[in-house]
Amino acid sequence: MKIIRFASLLVALLATTACGNHNDNPVSLDAEGVPQLTSMNDTLSWVYGQNLADILTNQEVFKTLNADVVMQSARHALANAKQPFTPEETREALEYLYSMHNLAQQQQVNEQKTTVEQQQTEALERILKENPKVKKHPSGFLYECVRPGKGANAIYAQRVMIDYKSFLLLTGEAFDQTYGVRDPIITVIGEPLFRGLIDALQLMNTGSIYRFYFPYQLAFGERGSRKVPPFTPIIYEVEMHEMYEN
Repeated sequence: MKIIRFASLLVALLATTACGNHNDNPVSLDAEGVPQLTSMNDTLSWVYGQNLADILTNQEVFKTLNADVVMQSARHALANAKQPFTPEETREALEYLYSMHNLAQQQQVNEQKTTVEQQQTEALERILKENPKVKKHPSGFLYECVRPGKGANAIYAQRVMIDYKSFLLLTGEAFDQTYGVRDPIITVIGEPLFRGLIDALQLMNTGSIYRFYFPYQLAFGERGSRKVPPFTPIIYEVEMHEMYEN
């Protein structure tokens, strides 16, 4: 809808505004703060400024600064006024700014990592203690056979058909599944599956259902994924429908 309104505005302005018309004065705002754009130049100028603001506000380092002073400095520079800092001093200051910002971000990541590791350790230990059916895999995840299958276990690089549903371990929130959403997945045991799932599928045989509890290190790691935040332990419940001969 915004695109349609903007396109309509441009058409109207093209019809009523002389080509090359310029307005050096700031535009006025109505009572609701909406700019009163009366020329093509004003419209495109406003959009350009809006785009610059989007770029700035999407940079994490900008959020730590005084926005009013940033804008005052920009206006000062655009007016070709004398600057208080030399190019060399500006470069050094920016290097310091970004180094301090990166250090603060790393400290925040380390704090988050420490907190999650403590929480996931407590959660996994509690699951292992409270459920005698749960076992610990040598690689570090926990697993439970919900329904046994038949035949030999799957092996690395074997093609298999599975259904699954998955949850965030610390909150129990569901974040992905195939059941009722899409057809069972046919995949090969190996990359690009995450490390824990590669080992987990090799515990299964045809017809079995397993529940796996993965620490974040064996799941989506420090970066997370589109649906999973960084440093997030998860639960996968997997049903093995079929294993194919290699």
